[in-house]
Amino acid sequence: MADLDKLVRRLRGYTARTWRSNGRAEAVRRLATDLAALSAPGRAVPEIPDHALADAVAVLGMAALDAEGGALEAHRLLLAALAS
Repeated sequence: MADLDKLVRRLRGYTARTWRSNGRAEAVRRLATDLAALSAPGRAVPEIPDHALADAVAVLGMAALDAEGGALEAHRLLLAALAS
């Protein structure tokens, strides 16, 4: 959970310019989609504005970490996101 909290804090600090640079918004959308799939197969992430992605990652990350069999993959995804 500490990795999730760390990532969400970082994302919440992004400015509009930061979200638009280097494909960050797209990468975080992919992370949210992957976390959604881990938390409930078939779950889709609706279109949301970039500034709301941090909250989506917070909710979906917690759900994925709590999902049966999803914790290890969710943790791997979170670590990869923190490293980038």
